[in-house]
Amino acid sequence: MTRTVATALPVWLAVIAAVVIVGLTVPASEWWAVLPAIAGGAMIMTFVIQVSLQSKDGLVMRMLVTVTGAFVLLAIASVVTALVAGF
Repeated sequence: MTRTVATALPVWLAVIAAVVIVGLTVPASEWWAVLPAIAGGAMIMTFVIQVSLQSKDGLVMRMLVTVTGAFVLLAIASVVTALVAGF
């Protein structure tokens, strides 16, 4: 597994877990208010993971891959939210 995927995977799994938890615990009408908070948490988690590494080579690429993947996951969650809430 490359370093890029190895550092992105924890963030992606955290986003998936957060979306599932929100989907199970928060009413569908309030999902839209929580998704930006998940995105912000993913960005902070990305920064913390990347800064904690000893190697700074490829930092921008690793952050780009991680954040892009998190936003794709949140886009999918937004589509599901729209379908479930009936927008």
